[in-house]
Amino acid sequence: MAMSRRSAIAAAAALAVLPAAALAAEKKSNKKNAEAMPESEPFGHLTVDQVERRLGKPGVLVVDGNSDETYHEAHVPGARRLYSKTMTAADLPSDKDATLIFYCHNLL
Repeated sequence: MAMSRRSAIAAAAALAVLPAAALAAEKKSNKKNAEAMPESEPFGHLTVDQVERRLGKPGVLVVDGNSDETYHEAHVPGARRLYSKTMTAADLPSDKDATLIFYCHNLL
């Protein structure tokens, strides 16, 4: 069953990773309260519309974690198909402030 474009974007939104700079700023502002508050989750969540607005922008990498077959049936426009077991640092942007959006569609 092929995913629609909006479904693929929704899947990406659910697994989006926000820039490391935003996390660093949050940690810095919460440093004084670090003992009182647990560390926040390192991953952000984006809505479908937020992902759609980021597509094709500089500094944004969308990564499809689906099988080759699923990727070829339907994927988010501009997404790169990467297999997690063979992915290396060279597959990621050199810009450490880049926004990385990972998604997959699994039938469980």
